[in-house]
Amino acid sequence: MSKFSIKLQDKVRCKITHQLSGTEILTDLAPEYGGKGRSFSSTDLIAVALGSCILSTIDKVMERAGYDPKQIEVITTKTYTENKTMIKRISLEIFHPEKLGGVVLKKLERAIATCPVKRTLNEQVEIDIVYSSS
Repeated sequence: MSKFSIKLQDKVRCKITHQLSGTEILTDLAPEYGGKGRSFSSTDLIAVALGSCILSTIDKVMERAGYDPKQIEVITTKTYTENKTMIKRISLEIFHPEKLGGVVLKKLERAIATCPVKRTLNEQVEIDIVYSSS
């Protein structure tokens, strides 16, 4: 079980503390909702949680396939519904400088399906994943 402390810093900013490590992050209300965008918004955290979960899930698959997992970069983009009441889509571009073969891509897709964050998001949130190389 993980435990976190969340405290309001000022009108639209929160400080989140990871109780076990003491690590802190600040959040800010998204500009779409009238915030200043000085840090991650709560919905940003959902999008990057998906990206970091997928990255840590495919790490070993890439390594076993002979690719350097430290060269992977995941670019995450979040899109709201038209009325901005929820996240509509999270798009992820998984970039590795070397072209990934078909067998590796199939293994990555199987691994990505096990990502706990991906499995937690409901079907109302579209998740688009593309792979690219230089």
